[in-house]
Parts: sequence; structure tokens; C-alpha cells
Amino acid sequence: MVICHINSGQTKIDHFKFRVELVQALLIEHGSESVRKIEGHHSTGKNVPRLLERHFSGRIPPTEKKAGPTKRCVVCYKNNRQKETVFWCPKCEAALCVEKCFKEFHTKLNF
Repeated sequence: MVICHINSGQTKIDHFKFRVELVQALLIEHGSESVRKIEGHHSTGKNVPRLLERHFSGRIPPTEKKAGPTKRCVVCYKNNRQKETVFWCPKCEAALCVEKCFKEFHTKLNF
């Protein structure tokens, strides 16, 4: 790897240390803002933000057309249940029943 050998006059570092410093610099520069949300696609890895971060439920905000909007619960929908809810996770932008589905969605990879 050529970049590892070109260190602009600094002391030489081994390849592993270079890679660690590169990753740290990229994370500091770009942070979590670079993560794109792709509607309809869910991650299959263990580092899913909804499983690691703290999320809180809230009411779905009103729109111009509806003062009290409802949406299908994503957990119920995936389990072939038709249930509408007024609650959601604002961080995930997912409609969820407060009783069981909110906890299930944020603790299990495959709910």
C-alpha cells in the first residue's frame, strides 16, 4: 500500500497502526452523519443502531391532512398482524405499538 509508505516526513509507523489512525480520522471527520437511510432496507449486521442506541417512543406528529395520524406497526406487519398505532420511534421513523413491539423492535435483530 503506497499511502502507508508516504508519511510526509513523519516517523515511520507500521501498517496496522496506520490503518487504525486512518479509521479514527475518517470517523472523526465524517461521524455517523455519513450513514444513509435507505427506505425499505434493513441492516443484517449486529451493529444496527436501533439495537445499540437509546430510543424513546413518541406520538406520530400531525400532518396538514390529519390531526391524529396513525400508521401500521412495523413489527405487527412483519408478523402478519394488521394493527395501526399512533406511536413511533422518531429516531428510526418506525411506527410501533407501545406495549410489546417497541421493545421487540429495539432488542431483537429479527423481530
